Amino acid sequence: MKRTLILVGIFAVCLALSPPAGAAEKGWHLRVFAAGFDPSLNETQQNDDGDDIRVTSSTDLGFGGSLEYQFSNLLGLEVGYMAGTPEMELSADVPGYGELAVAAPMSTSVITIEMDFHLTPKSPTIDFYLGAGLAMMSYGNVHFDLGDLDDTLDLRILDDSTWAAKAGIDISFGKNSAWGATGVIRYIDAKLEVNNLEGSPTDFATFDFGLTNFTVGIVFSF
Repeated sequence: MKRTLILVGIFAVCLALSPPAGAAEKGWHLRVFAAGFDPSLNETQQNDDGDDIRVTSSTDLGFGGSLEYQFSNLLGLEVGYMAGTPEMELSADVPGYGELAVAAPMSTSVITIEMDFHLTPKSPTIDFYLGAGLAMMSYGNVHFDLGDLDDTLDLRILDDSTWAAKAGIDISFGKNSAWGATGVIRYIDAKLEVNNLEGSPTDFATFDFGLTNFTVGIVFSF
């Protein structure tokens, strides 16, 4: 419910700030980029035996693209897609074995729908903008090989919908050029709902997965 209210609030602000329908049209912006994923996952959980298990994640460099229709000097609607495979890492002190540390890739893809506010409409070379909207997260199952324990652990991770906010800049390669460089920093308020594929399908643990996302690439405006 809290996330739903935040999303409704974001779009209400977007509509309130929209310029009149007669404002100048700016057309389309196609962006293709490398996408960095830097999740904040770092939690400790207890298993059924009371042993502490630390869950962390690593960064990853993936790819993505987006298409924005800027329908006025100030406002545009952008749809994007990104994919990467940050690792999920488990570590624990296992009785009779010692310290266990394993890692496995976690397929992660994001679809974003964001309203962009362009703050430098009169500049012929620099387009600085702020944006906010919806992020739809999709995760693959995670398979851990527990090594010398001669066992495996398979985790299911539920998809998630949440909010995202960003700041971006496009810099044209020449005055009024259609081509330019683009860069964005974005925060996605994601969570992971995880359970063991061999356990109860309704028994999920929830982890904060706040995702800082960096993109650098090329923009073509037409």
